[in-house]
Amino acid sequence: MIMKLRDEFFKLIYRLTHSKRYKHNRKRWPYVKISRGVCGQIIDFSYKGKQVPIIDLKSLENSYSGKLVIIASGPSINRITFKHSQLVPTLGVNGSYCLKDKVNFNLYVITDIHFFSQRPDIVKQIISNKELLLFLQVDGLVKIINLFGYKSILCKIALIEDAFKRTYEPLRTLSEIENDSQRNKSIYFYSNKNKEHESLAFETNIAHGVFPAKTVVYWTLQIAAYLGFKQLYLAGVDLNNFHLPRFYETPDNITYSQLELDFEKNILPAFEHASDVMNKLNVEIKNMSLDSALDSHIFEKKAYDEIF
Repeated sequence: MIMKLRDEFFKLIYRLTHSKRYKHNRKRWPYVKISRGVCGQIIDFSYKGKQVPIIDLKSLENSYSGKLVIIASGPSINRITFKHSQLVPTLGVNGSYCLKDKVNFNLYVITDIHFFSQRPDIVKQIISNKELLLFLQVDGLVKIINLFGYKSILCKIALIEDAFKRTYEPLRTLSEIENDSQRNKSIYFYSNKNKEHESLAFETNIAHGVFPAKTVVYWTLQIAAYLGFKQLYLAGVDLNNFHLPRFYETPDNITYSQLELDFEKNILPAFEHASDVMNKLNVEIKNMSLDSALDSHIFEKKAYDEIF
């Protein structure tokens, strides 16, 4: 009770001393402390006085090449018998770690802050893998520490940030970022006057931040491009049948998803933009979800068994 009152007191102090543009930092201060590298990336992180080792994002730039399998959570995963070589790196998101007995995960991305408390059983397994590199935001790392403690984190950690809401910086609009000569050189901005859409962009230098688009896979594409991969293979990116459980869920433990509400204004234009950007970057993408709501003109569809 005392700790909760203290937390509320600190949030009140922060709110009184900072404008609304800093609202996203209220739960971080004063417990989270960071330092940044020359490119703006977080290079040091501590929480409540204890430092957590993290990987400098700049050390990861173009550290990979070739193929990457990205496994999302759509029900179509249940129709795939994974058999690709362990030499082909695999990146998972959210609950796809349930395939750990069939797939060797090298990289992982979690951006949904609710996932940590909704599925702590899966998160515990992810952070226990010493060979895994986990990309997540500051608030996600804090959640892990509060749930499991510092000593439970055995995986490698790389901190990524929402490009609009960087830690201890004010909220920025897309137009502000577009007019910032220090930030805009590595960004592909999206604009379609014929279609209603939210603010969208694609960042090729994730040391500056990653642009969200209501789906973790969009974050993942920006990360994959930064890491240097040139052939991406998407599994479980269905984006339809939203009433069905994710492949690792049952009808009894299905969690709420807002994907259906966000699809037309956010997710669809984001993937259309990603397709255009990846073409310019000479990155090839195949969508192995043959019934995906994403048309073949966005990402070519090809069955897993035809590729591997």
